[in-house]
Amino acid sequence: MAISIGQLLAEPTLGLTVVEPGGPNGLERVVRWVAPTELTDPSPFLRGGELLLTTGSFLRDPSDPSWERYVERLKNSGIAAIGFGIGLVHEAIPSALAAACRAQAVALLCVPYHVAFIQINEFVADAVVANRFAGIRRAGLLAASLATQISNGAPLAALLQQIAIEIDGQVALLDIDGEVLESWPSNTTWSSTKALEALMTGTADGYHVVALDSAGVHDHLLVGRCEAGVDVLQALNSASTLIAIDLATRLHKESDEAPRMATLLSALTNWAVPTDTLVRYLRMNGLSPDAETVVVVAHPTPGSSSGYSLRLRLAIEQVMPTVRAVRSGEHLLLFGQGVTDATDDVLAVLQREMPGRRIVVAGPARDGEEIRMVLASARRTLRPDQTQPVRSRTFDPGAIVAAAAGRGGGIAAVEFLKPLVDHDAANNGELMQTLRTYIECDGKPLRTATMLYTHRNTLHYRLDQISRLLNLDLQSLDAKVSCSLAFSLIDSQSPA
Repeated sequence: MAISIGQLLAEPTLGLTVVEPGGPNGLERVVRWVAPTELTDPSPFLRGGELLLTTGSFLRDPSDPSWERYVERLKNSGIAAIGFGIGLVHEAIPSALAAACRAQAVALLCVPYHVAFIQINEFVADAVVANRFAGIRRAGLLAASLATQISNGAPLAALLQQIAIEIDGQVALLDIDGEVLESWPSNTTWSSTKALEALMTGTADGYHVVALDSAGVHDHLLVGRCEAGVDVLQALNSASTLIAIDLATRLHKESDEAPRMATLLSALTNWAVPTDTLVRYLRMNGLSPDAETVVVVAHPTPGSSSGYSLRLRLAIEQVMPTVRAVRSGEHLLLFGQGVTDATDDVLAVLQREMPGRRIVVAGPARDGEEIRMVLASARRTLRPDQTQPVRSRTFDPGAIVAAAAGRGGGIAAVEFLKPLVDHDAANNGELMQTLRTYIECDGKPLRTATMLYTHRNTLHYRLDQISRLLNLDLQSLDAKVSCSLAFSLIDSQSPA
């Protein structure tokens, strides 16, 4: 930490004494540098944080009201304190100066005649240099520690935790949309407005920001928040390159995984693929066929941040060390391994980190065949009106029937519904969508008509057409079950 006024007062060789403390915390102010001057208005040459030293030669009357304006100008410049040398021009501290410092809460120190200003200057300069070297050393140690953690595959949250400990505060990684990709502690809130202000001005309300422009990473910010007095930017700058490298690796990971994960997804949704082939595809993607697997299915809303997928992955990595992801149409599918009985923990993290999102957590699955069923169940659970992450049903008859029926069941389901498909294609109709919605609404006509935004008479006409084409009585339980299973079999074998 940089030297404070209180630490200067504690140095016996300087002989400084307090005339006015500058308010309750005035002596805790940090001295950035020393500025000896006899100018009436030195404010144009000050940057803030200086210990201003003067003998008052410019104003010899100790009661002159001009002292008040002098102190006001220095306070507006952000000085740390005024050090007034006595015995050369003034035998004592001018009364008007002391009164002005008291009124405006500016610290005022008395410098005895035998102490040269250069002595104070040298003391502060030595302390500043020592602090800078200590800061450089700490920054180097931080960088070495982060490099070691990255090489050992530490999660991003652990890297941010290390930085937070170094600055004795909080740290976050924000994307260009102001979304928090990761933070430490994880339950902190951040203002993108203040972060951008700090990026432009250097600091804002305790925010300190470094842009991650190295290692091919752009539009991301490393943000620290802590009390004043810590060289935050030095720590953040030291960590920024390593964080950028780690982030770039994570951003590229999904694109590198995509071809292999697409093959795995095809195997998981094609129930005719043999188990030994599925096991091989799991291993090709770094997943164990015998480990408990948690499956997450997410549907990003339109306009979601470009970092949505990474945020989702990082959240799951808080619980499970091994995470693989793949896109499937509008959905994101993620598979997590490495911890047993982790399904509820993953759900809790997602509800905390990504509230209000359409996400389903399913599992655990204990082998490749169970992963198929768990994935099918998760996708069936995802609903358009969903308002938060939820867990899928532990017993899903549709997924179980799909697993038992295999590919033959899927082909039979397609043939069963083919009359509706052909009719819709020839007449630009909506019978398939009507039947699907009718089944999802538990066969309740009024609710179905509401969901389809159509009149009840139109709905009844369509249902009559469906009954004739399929040769079914849609009022019967057997017909509803048959249609529901047909859709389940088709959906379970569709990669989209």
